[in-house]
Amino acid sequence: MAVVTVEKALQLWDEALQTQVHKTETIAVKAAKGYVLAEDIMASTDVPAFPKSAMDGYAIAYEEGRNDYIVDGVIGAGVVWEHPVEPGHAVRIMTGAPVPDTCDTVIMQEQVVGTGEPQTTITIQGNYQCGDHIIPQGEECVAGTLVIPRGTEVTSTVQTILTGLGLTEVIVNVMPRVLVLTSGHEVIEPGESLTPGKIYNSNRAMICGLLEDLGFHKITHYHVSDAPEELESEINHVLKLSEEADIIISSGGVSVGLFDTMPLIYEKLGAQSIYARIQMRPGAASYGAVTPKGQIIFGLSGNPGAAFNGWHLIVAPTLKRYKGLANWTTPVVACVMDSEIFKRNAFDRYVQGKVIFGGGAPRFVANRHFNSSSMLGLYTVNALACIPRGVHEVHPGDTFDVYLLGLLPAI
Repeated sequence: MAVVTVEKALQLWDEALQTQVHKTETIAVKAAKGYVLAEDIMASTDVPAFPKSAMDGYAIAYEEGRNDYIVDGVIGAGVVWEHPVEPGHAVRIMTGAPVPDTCDTVIMQEQVVGTGEPQTTITIQGNYQCGDHIIPQGEECVAGTLVIPRGTEVTSTVQTILTGLGLTEVIVNVMPRVLVLTSGHEVIEPGESLTPGKIYNSNRAMICGLLEDLGFHKITHYHVSDAPEELESEINHVLKLSEEADIIISSGGVSVGLFDTMPLIYEKLGAQSIYARIQMRPGAASYGAVTPKGQIIFGLSGNPGAAFNGWHLIVAPTLKRYKGLANWTTPVVACVMDSEIFKRNAFDRYVQGKVIFGGGAPRFVANRHFNSSSMLGLYTVNALACIPRGVHEVHPGDTFDVYLLGLLPAI
């Protein structure tokens, strides 16, 4: 049984995915959120494509010492002024409008006295210089510049940029299909009566929701009861579902319990194990494998707190790597601890909590409960503090590495 650290597990997944070849597809920009760009995005024109006014005011041809100008007309955004602006004349201009070719300066509205009506005179007050308040053509980039590299996830901001470049379609990596398996005879569905010994299937909701947070939407889920009389039919059903899956993620049934059936399913799939346990608390009951068809398998603990840690430390970064993100590793920052923790740590312990800012350094506040079965406090978690093996006491003011999960705490 291969038992590895979190860092080693991530290295093994990186090595396992070295030969991965991404299929690509062309989709509409408005539908691309969560996908990963399979092409470099280049600017087809200068940005901006023309010199434009940085504010509402008056476009002039600068003359040193002149303060009075005759207004010829008004330029709105999107309007091109096609007549020469003679010396001593001005054109009223709105923010973002193209600056006439014969003008080299914009005077802001607040610096001008006068109505601004055509054929009236305005007077400029205060100092101004040639070139004021004009955004030059190509200030952001010139045509042919790399704007967004391949391997970038399409977010709302990226969609904004793509649209601003005039793109309606983009080439992306095909989004993989995911099969989520939960297991356990004790697990029931929300809405059913909670009889003694039963628990609700929170892991399915957690894993499917976290997949959607990463942009995965091709998700199928199925529950394996672990009941001996159902084993054969459930395994056959899982095998059938797996034919349409690129990724399989299971929770529960990967430990050494009498009724754990996931190992039988993995064996039927021909899974080749990468690791069978992780040197961490909570979340040691974790599994990673690749099938002969190239499917990847993650087995997580059935305990919500442990599954949460396994997801964020191993599954999430690996899925980012799998879908083609160039930057897929989890950020780590040194944080001052705000809490006292007394736990014996034979393995690295990953404590759930949140990072807060203040006093000149990021601080980590641990959840009150952070064992493998803890669930209710997960909504406040945005970070995991790593307490190294052999460190059994943590005091306020101590500094440890903290994994930033990118989640915003509710409180």
